[in-house]
Amino acid sequence: MKKIKIKYVKKKEIFPAFGLAYFETKIIYIRDDLPKIAKKFVLAHELYHIKDYENLKSKNKEYKVVLGELKANFFPFLKDPIGGIFTLFLSLNPSRIKFYIDMYITKKTKFEDLGKNIKEK
Repeated sequence: MKKIKIKYVKKKEIFPAFGLAYFETKIIYIRDDLPKIAKKFVLAHELYHIKDYENLKSKNKEYKVVLGELKANFFPFLKDPIGGIFTLFLSLNPSRIKFYIDMYITKKTKFEDLGKNIKEK
């Protein structure tokens, strides 16, 4: 089993996302400009994605993106409601709202495009 790597990156590398989880490579990217409380919650959120994906894959079940997002917010929120609320408030700005609309409603933004500016060190 491959170990999960966590990398902190500049805002411009993954904006407007706060974090990204890549299932196959098991690499998580988190924006380094976020407040510590938000970084902690985003990390829990992205770790949940990877574990959820692995669990579903082991049962030959399909990963569903919207359900995955709901679970990756809900379960970490139960453990860290203050971090969840803080991160939610950070998300209530025009660029993040547009991001959610483009990602989940109009499908203008594709997950594959989000990490294209990441500079590997």
